[in-house]
Amino acid sequence: MRDLHLGNWLGGYGRWLLDGRERRPAEGTTHVIFLFVDHFEPAGKEPRLARWLELYPKLAGSHRDADGCPPRHSWFYPLDLFRDGELAAMRRLVDAGLGEVEFHWHHCHDSEATFREKLWDGLAGFQRHGYLLPRGNGKAGCFGFIHGNWSLNNSRGAEFCGVDGEIAILKEAGCYGDFTFPALHSASQPAEVNAIYYAGMQPGWEGYARGRRSAVGRPEGEDEFLIFTGPLLVNWRDWRFGWHPMIENGEIGKSRSHGDPTRIDAWVRGGMRVAGRPEWLFVKVFCHGGQDWESVLSPETGRMFDYLESRYNDGVNFRLHYVTAREAFNLVRAAEAGCAGDPDRYRDFAIPPGEMRPAGSAAVAMAGAAAP
Repeated sequence: MRDLHLGNWLGGYGRWLLDGRERRPAEGTTHVIFLFVDHFEPAGKEPRLARWLELYPKLAGSHRDADGCPPRHSWFYPLDLFRDGELAAMRRLVDAGLGEVEFHWHHCHDSEATFREKLWDGLAGFQRHGYLLPRGNGKAGCFGFIHGNWSLNNSRGAEFCGVDGEIAILKEAGCYGDFTFPALHSASQPAEVNAIYYAGMQPGWEGYARGRRSAVGRPEGEDEFLIFTGPLLVNWRDWRFGWHPMIENGEIGKSRSHGDPTRIDAWVRGGMRVAGRPEWLFVKVFCHGGQDWESVLSPETGRMFDYLESRYNDGVNFRLHYVTAREAFNLVRAAEAGCAGDPDRYRDFAIPPGEMRPAGSAAVAMAGAAAP
C-alpha cells in the first residue's frame, strides 16, 4: 500500500481542531477573502491559452464581489515551460483586471548556485513583459511562488528540486511568500494546516513543516518566510463514496464538483486568519487550469461563484472579496500592522499593482500582436 503521508499533517490537524480560537466565528461581519491560485501550464498547446483568452472574461464578467470586483485569478506561470508569446498574450487578462501572473517552477537536480542563476535569469524573462518587477529594494524581482511537483526546499529530494536552502534563496530574490500547499498525500505537506504562517530558514522539509502563525503586531522577521496554505480538513458533511468522509483540500478539477455547496462551506470552515483579526477569513483554492481548462472554465465554476456571492456576501453576516495572491499578501501585512475594517482598503498595502505591471501601454499592443 502506498504511503499517503497522513502522518505529515494529521497531528497539525488535530491541534487545529482543538484550538477553538482558529475556528471561532467573528463578531459582526466576517469578510471572506477568496483567493484562486492556478498552477498554470499552457505549455504551448492549443487550445489551452486560447480558451482562457476567450472564455474567462465572459465567466468572470458576470460575477462581482462586495467591492464590485470580478473574480481575480492568480496564474502561477512555469519558468520551465516559458514561452514569450504566452506571457505577452496573458496581458489581455491582466490588464482587464481579471488577475495577475506569478511564478511557478518545476526543477530538479539543482545546486544552490545553479538554482540562483536560473532564478535570476528566469525573472528577467518575466520582466520583459512587465511581470514580477523589482521594487527598487535591491531584489531581483517581486513575486509569489508555487513549487512544481510539490517539492519546496527539496522536501521530495533532488529528483524534484535539489536545493535544501531554497526558501532562503527565494526570499533573497524578492519572493514574498509560497502558495504551494496543501499537498495532500505528498511527502512535502507541512504539519501546519489551515494556516498563514512563517517558516524559518532551516534546510529541507523541517525548514517549513512548522512555523509561527501570522499575528497582529508581529510582522515578518528577517529570518522568516511566509507560507500561505489552503484548506485541509475532513469534511464530515461529504460522504460521496458512502463508506468514508472526504478529505477536502480545495482542489478544483474534473474529479470533484467545485460548485457543490458542501465543498464550498468546508473551504470556509477551513479558512485562515491572522491571529487578532478574526473577522478577516482567507479562503484559498487551487487548480491546474492550463491542462484542465475544461473544468475551470466550465459552468461549474460559475455555480461556485454564484454560491459564494449568495451565501457569503449578504452585507451583514458576510462580505466577499475576490483577491489575487499579491492582494492576499497585502491584506496579511495590513492585518499584522493593526489595520481593521473593510479589507478592500488595503489590497495594495505593501506591494502596489504598478510594481507588477509594465510602465506603459506597449505591453497591451504586444499582447494583441502575440495572441494565439
